[in-house]
Amino acid sequence: MIKQYQSSLNAVHIVMDIVISAVSSIGAYFVLLVFFHTDILADWPHDIVLMVLLPTIVAAVQILCNRACDLYRSYRSTVFIHEVLNILKAGLAVFVILVTVSLVASQLERFQLILMLYFFIECSISILYRFLLRRFLRHMRKKGYNKKYIVLIGINDCTENFIEKIRSSPDLGYEIAGYFNTAPRSQLGLPYLGNYKQVSKYFNTALPDEALIMLSDKSQPYMEHLIAICERWGVKFSIIPNMFSSFSSRIYIGSFDGIPVMSMRRVPLDRTLNKFIKRTLDIVVSVLMLILLSPLMLITAIIIKATSPGNIIFKQKRVGLGQRPFMMYKFRSMRVETEGDLSSTEKNDPRCTRFGRFIRKYSIDELPQLVNVIKGEMSLVGPRPEIPYYVKQYRHSIPLYMVKHYIKPGMTGWAQVNDLRGNDTSIEERIKYDIYYIEHWSVPFDIKILFKTLVKCIFSKNAR
Repeated sequence: MIKQYQSSLNAVHIVMDIVISAVSSIGAYFVLLVFFHTDILADWPHDIVLMVLLPTIVAAVQILCNRACDLYRSYRSTVFIHEVLNILKAGLAVFVILVTVSLVASQLERFQLILMLYFFIECSISILYRFLLRRFLRHMRKKGYNKKYIVLIGINDCTENFIEKIRSSPDLGYEIAGYFNTAPRSQLGLPYLGNYKQVSKYFNTALPDEALIMLSDKSQPYMEHLIAICERWGVKFSIIPNMFSSFSSRIYIGSFDGIPVMSMRRVPLDRTLNKFIKRTLDIVVSVLMLILLSPLMLITAIIIKATSPGNIIFKQKRVGLGQRPFMMYKFRSMRVETEGDLSSTEKNDPRCTRFGRFIRKYSIDELPQLVNVIKGEMSLVGPRPEIPYYVKQYRHSIPLYMVKHYIKPGMTGWAQVNDLRGNDTSIEERIKYDIYYIEHWSVPFDIKILFKTLVKCIFSKNAR
């Protein structure tokens, strides 16, 4: 079997975490002493003992929390942000545990400030250490060191894409030793190791670090047999079903009362806490915008009424969360007799009034949608809502189009700030951006989109 380095690397991690913990403890003490002129050990009779004992206790708790937060495993094929989040979780756990202890033992209350300093110093050093180590390991893997060898068992629609990813990412340190299949495929450019009956014989002479079972629909009957072979020889394996080639997003495994459940998409806004945070942000910002922009909205309403006959507010049915219809509000920018026309608006559209072109250019016509946001029908950020007529058309002709209805529609969105708006842009591309937003939602992401929207409305020559 190819030599495994993870246990040695874990030993290095543990030693480094002990060193980092000790440095952070001592560093926090001296920061408190030098910058805050506070010596938390001044009243203790055995300062030297405590200077040694406390960092030791903190280091022990840190190692346990690091292990609990899964920091002693391979992050070879994982993006760095996941490792950073686990470091922060472990650091926060140490902080909470030790602060709780200090609250229980009232004589230790003086240590709460130093624990806070410890948390920031330890997390910062740990993140820097892991980042530099990751860069070093990837550099070494590019040179051919610390490689992991994998074999492919079976060929399906995902295989070529997987092989290309491995070849284009030498820093991950994976090398494909070959593949098993019912027949050789010369276009893969890999050694053919034989049919499925040869798998056990191959493992008897050369155990790989990992096997990837990638069976086609026709080869599914071999699945249980191949899994049994991998487990008999102690070969770590993963399964990439043929159906996954149809999905561009990650696959998430959960459980339903102990039964494994596979989800095709991760939707952060399915979580109650995230919904509450986003809804709170929507209400607070919308109310503030209505107050601040009320003079502009009043002037706009007066000019619309004075320059063209008809209502000030244009109402139109749109499709929102869960495919539920709602009435969306806008300042009227078109002549009344053209309001029933469902065709998309174009640049210099003859249906628009002169003032209507102006308010559409700077998205002033969208401001009444703040009321939709407060009512809970829309959000500040999300996929743009579509007319029911087009939803019925696109659901059959545009793959994944209906995924946008997993969350509330928005006044602006990730597609819009990337200039994907209007009938002169690709609907397929817009959907890709909408799905990316749905799967990667966060408060900072929303703030980024709102900021980019504001910049485009103010500075862009063609703001719309």
